[in-house]
Amino acid sequence: MRLDRYDSYLTNFHAHVAEVRTDANGTWVRLDRSAFYPHAGGQPHDVGELEAAGARLRVIDVRAPADDEVWHLLDLDGATANATGLRPGTPVVGAIDWPRRWRHMQRHSAQHLLSAALIRVNAAFGTLAVSMRGPDCTIEIAGEFGEAHLAAVEAEANLVARRNLPIDAFEVDESRLGDYDLRRPSKVGGIVRLVAIGQYDIVACGGTHLRSTAEALPIKLLGYERVRGGNTRITFRAGVEALDDYGAKHAWVTHLGRLFSVPAGELRGRAERLLADLAAAKREAADWRERVATGLAEGLASTGSNPLVAVLEGADADLLTELMDACQKQAGCVALLGAANGGHAQLAFIAGPGAGVDVRPLLADALTALGGRGGGRADRAQGAAEADPGRVREVLEAVANGLRGGWTHVR
Repeated sequence: MRLDRYDSYLTNFHAHVAEVRTDANGTWVRLDRSAFYPHAGGQPHDVGELEAAGARLRVIDVRAPADDEVWHLLDLDGATANATGLRPGTPVVGAIDWPRRWRHMQRHSAQHLLSAALIRVNAAFGTLAVSMRGPDCTIEIAGEFGEAHLAAVEAEANLVARRNLPIDAFEVDESRLGDYDLRRPSKVGGIVRLVAIGQYDIVACGGTHLRSTAEALPIKLLGYERVRGGNTRITFRAGVEALDDYGAKHAWVTHLGRLFSVPAGELRGRAERLLADLAAAKREAADWRERVATGLAEGLASTGSNPLVAVLEGADADLLTELMDACQKQAGCVALLGAANGGHAQLAFIAGPGAGVDVRPLLADALTALGGRGGGRADRAQGAAEADPGRVREVLEAVANGLRGGWTHVR
């Protein structure tokens, strides 16, 4: 017997073991009656405890493969289950994890309110799918949805919730479904459980629900996104989980306001100005890095040496990319570049326009000597190895000498 269908607020109940079985997941117990809600319809299952023969056994999963058949997965192995004396006929007392159940009820009742509010804002916004597996719940709808719709739906749902409408669950035979203006057709037949929110909404549903809409407050829509098939997925929180979200965000807003010495209402403007300043500073830094790298490249070229050899160390190692770009702009230039910092080395071999040199075999030779790996194009190849600056310079000079002398592999 499914007690949860008749009283969502029932947290303790008496029952008897009807069947015990064990599979790869553990030990499952079927009771002759249960208030545990099984996983179904987008709502997660309950957890809690079963007390039997003085032992308190944790229920960690609940499944209902048949309409009136509820199985409870216990947090113990088969041997321990036998030791507890669990067998058909054993009396048990079940206890639901109420804080978890309460959150699930707030999520589910809020979802019904939102689904009804959505079609009142726009008849095209019918609910296609829902997920209530975590605090951030979602409703997927069809139709073109935007910020104005988001605000309108949130306002509608909270307005209805504040009216403290009763939420009633009752069962009817499928032959009577035509007597009710259901929000969507029932997916089941036979005896159908309906959930009604005053005169505002009624739909077939087997989940646990609140007694009144006010208990779902506040309902907060967190945002929306376009998903497959052109549908929209709306994310929401309800009740204590919405308050948790508000509390966390309020704490961060307060902290940031103090950090930047501005009221909360001015944080957005301050953040936008800071981002603009940061973007400008990055552009200026990139310009200076390019100038410094160009100066380095020109200084190397002024020595009259070709190929050029340079090993950047410490903070200068961050200039490797800019130095590569500067060297590659110089006609006929071949540059064997390295950057070493903290025992890690990067190599970059560059051939400028008209150089007529494929730098890939040169890089392969250097990386073989250093025990590293890499690759690239004929005019621009890169690699990495674990080596100190002295060893990198030694290998690059050997490659350069080999290239000047007609190419001799380094060791």
